[in-house]
Amino acid sequence: HGLITVAHALARQDTIDILEAGIDGLAHQFCDQPPNQQVIDAYKRNNAHLNPTLCALGSLTTEGKDLQHAYAHDPRIQHLLPRPRVCLHGDVQVDGGSVEHAYETVRQLKAAGIDILIEYCRVFSSRRIKDTDPFCSGSDSAGPAVGTAWGLSIHHELFLFVKHCNFSPAEALRSATYLNAKRFKFSDRGEIKAGLKADLVLVEGNPLEDIDHSLNLRGVWKDGILCSTYEGMV
Repeated sequence: HGLITVAHALARQDTIDILEAGIDGLAHQFCDQPPNQQVIDAYKRNNAHLNPTLCALGSLTTEGKDLQHAYAHDPRIQHLLPRPRVCLHGDVQVDGGSVEHAYETVRQLKAAGIDILIEYCRVFSSRRIKDTDPFCSGSDSAGPAVGTAWGLSIHHELFLFVKHCNFSPAEALRSATYLNAKRFKFSDRGEIKAGLKADLVLVEGNPLEDIDHSLNLRGVWKDGILCSTYEGMV
């Protein structure tokens, strides 16, 4: 029907099966096994993208709990954060499973030229995506995804891309902005450019040098209007 289709999978064989069905992209990265050439070939045949949701996977396997707690108690975002949710974790038991399998798969897919996204998440559900639907970038911060939170988890995910998956800060930021707009065919966003939506953030420091500076928030604008949280801060 000409629609962009995205599916969910957490196991390697499920990922291969879904890609062979012709899907446009995957949400989540499998962590039950390390990657193999069959996975890479399947992504290439489809020109499919991946939104790995790495911080959600770290929560599920409990391997990311120390970093979750560090973000939950970071003084820079206490005015934004539902802390108890971020301090929870999933504890999924998978034989041989590890978040490192997910990191290595992302590294190999990136090296193979596959688009890796920190994907747009719809705030409201509807039967079809509309141009007016509100979007944000995140990492699977839905209700069951304990250990994550709207807003905060994008900074966590950016850090994991840079720290564990061979992304430069610029590449990680591009994954959360331009590549999303390109993949989902939104021509009105994804870049800072005349005529596009004025959805902007202002940070202190330079996240192109240190991705952690993305948390030094000083202002957030939606359609050119400063969010009330930051009134008087800029």
